[in-house]
Amino acid sequence: MAKLRLGIVILAAGAASRFGRCKQLAEFQHKPLLQHVIDEAKQLNACELFVITGRWHDAISEAQRNGTISSVTLIKNDRWQRGMSSSIALATERIADRCDQLLILLSDQVLVTADQLKALVELAGEGNACASFKNTLGPPAIFSAPLFPTLLTLSEAVGAKQLLLNSDYTVRKMRLDAAAWDIDTPEDLERLTDASAYIFGN
Repeated sequence: MAKLRLGIVILAAGAASRFGRCKQLAEFQHKPLLQHVIDEAKQLNACELFVITGRWHDAISEAQRNGTISSVTLIKNDRWQRGMSSSIALATERIADRCDQLLILLSDQVLVTADQLKALVELAGEGNACASFKNTLGPPAIFSAPLFPTLLTLSEAVGAKQLLLNSDYTVRKMRLDAAAWDIDTPEDLERLTDASAYIFGN
């Protein structure tokens, strides 16, 4: 069996209105949240790796030019206000003809490690898989090619989560408590910084 071609997209298009500024570039452990996710994603053997930007495209592009964010393809979603589903559709359109699977990551899930992502890829096999945390399902999530047409036509109101919960699709679940640590507000980041003394031992 030929090795499956994996595409990875990091979703970073949102306005971060509750955060009050460009959350993707807020620092944790001396580097931007987005850079943490990029660093872990780069450790996987992906045929495509890119970031979907939106509201903060200019700021993220400038951060890349000045070296704050490492070299990675940035794709601006001009329809970012329509929600995450529009970014997923844009990502799927980009990789549909060159990848067999799409791994969706969020730019603020900074505690998810490359080893955990590799385990999720292995769990998915030729199919689909997602993280399970706090009695819900969500990213990181892997979708296989048969679901690409559906990803292209997601409901703006529900997004890809409807696929994870739909009994018509086989989606393997991996408990991943690290995925529950997302950052919506400055207070969330402060709590994560405080917790890092225990998580990282520093």
